[in-house]
Amino acid sequence: MTDWLGWTELVVEELLLVAAFLVMFDGVRRLVRDGMSRGASLAVAIALLLPVWEATASLNVIRQVRLLQGQKMAALYVNGREPAGGWEKAPLSPADRTAVSTAVAAMNYKYLGQRAELIDDQGHRVVFAPTPQQTSDREQVLRDEKGAEDSARAAYERGVRLFLGIVGFLLAGAAVGWRQRRRA
Repeated sequence: MTDWLGWTELVVEELLLVAAFLVMFDGVRRLVRDGMSRGASLAVAIALLLPVWEATASLNVIRQVRLLQGQKMAALYVNGREPAGGWEKAPLSPADRTAVSTAVAAMNYKYLGQRAELIDDQGHRVVFAPTPQQTSDREQVLRDEKGAEDSARAAYERGVRLFLGIVGFLLAGAAVGWRQRRRA
């Protein structure tokens, strides 16, 4: 549900969560007050589905973002390095050596911010000098990574809040049911 867009969907989602929490509270209250019954047990079980699913999905977002970042770093480690022995000993033509070393240096700059050495047209090592477009691409990558991390952190916090809300409503329902049982 977290990927729904628009206010209507957001309001519907929140109303469903509120209804689930209220049903959960009342079901636990009835279970504690009246003892085990199928209706109250079924109400609690069904009411737990949506908040637990939503909280679990929210907690998994941060894991998925970290997994993607790890895969990016692994790909850069494999494809973004100079070959063994250096570019000078790579089995490539001089034009290909320049093109491949430039592509690797551009990839390292875009994703890691490192200015690696590359082989120019004359066969000399030079430090990568990014173009304004490459600098803009690097800044966009940084903004995207920061946005993904912030969104993942917000989703994680939402998941924790939902799980705390679940526990709180279960305990509140149990406390109210226990109090009603004592009075009866």
